[in-house]
Amino acid sequence: MIGRLVKGALPFSRLGAAMFVWRNRDEVMKWAGFVGTAVPKLVEGNHADVVAEGRLRARLTADSRTRGADGLRVSVRDGVATLSGVVDPTVHDVALDLASSTSGITRVRDDLRHPTKRSKFAFSNTHT
Repeated sequence: MIGRLVKGALPFSRLGAAMFVWRNRDEVMKWAGFVGTAVPKLVEGNHADVVAEGRLRARLTADSRTRGADGLRVSVRDGVATLSGVVDPTVHDVALDLASSTSGITRVRDDLRHPTKRSKFAFSNTHT
């Protein structure tokens, strides 16, 4: 019964779902990490922080300028959103704007940094 309902409501196959997950694996892994960190917060009773972080992550995922931004890390504690990592300056500005205008977030802590020329190429040296 439930299987028929799901098949009727979701008009894609298992293969289609697998292809979607594979194409969006970075975002899927970020959301899986969020779920993993959200469970202990929910057990502690920090529902507001989990909801606020979920809203912020959804907004960051929905915006094409911040979706898939390597190095962008997000956390919310006591209504304070912390943005950290190394990101491009354009991603930095958009992420701050989205975080400051997300409901449930009272303050934004900006720990974002911009890449330097040295850090961009730090891992490109191969020693043979």
